[in-house]
Amino acid sequence: MTSGQLTYRFRVQCPAERAFQLWTGDAGVWWPMARYSVSGRHDAVLVIEPGGGGRIYELTADGQEFTWGTVVAWEPPTRLVCEWLVGDTPTELEVRFTSDADGGTVVEIEHRGWERFAEAGRDCAGGACPRPCAASGCRLAAPRLATGRSR
Repeated sequence: MTSGQLTYRFRVQCPAERAFQLWTGDAGVWWPMARYSVSGRHDAVLVIEPGGGGRIYELTADGQEFTWGTVVAWEPPTRLVCEWLVGDTPTELEVRFTSDADGGTVVEIEHRGWERFAEAGRDCAGGACPRPCAASGCRLAAPRLATGRSR
């Protein structure tokens, strides 16, 4: 791990195609919207539009949208790269999906750009994960996808 980068690696019990689909098409499986949303509303969903240039945004039941980022690289079923906004500051989120010999998938996440947050970013990359990282829920995302729990 380099300075300013968070890395996570875990295995899921599904093919890479399904893991990629869950990550991009049903973000509620891995992102805890009830705890970490821009709107603070429990009825919000996280939308990742397919393809390079696709928008990433929070959508509330009454149609309000809150921008979270942009898809930079869309390479199903092996790789997704996004510009991920933490507040107004862009970071880069790369997710790789690698099939393993047992029919599962190894998911590797690199979240880069935390050095932009000066001291807080250095602490987060070192594992302390204070605000703004802790506020974003990044530590909760990986285990939720691994178990497939949506709530």
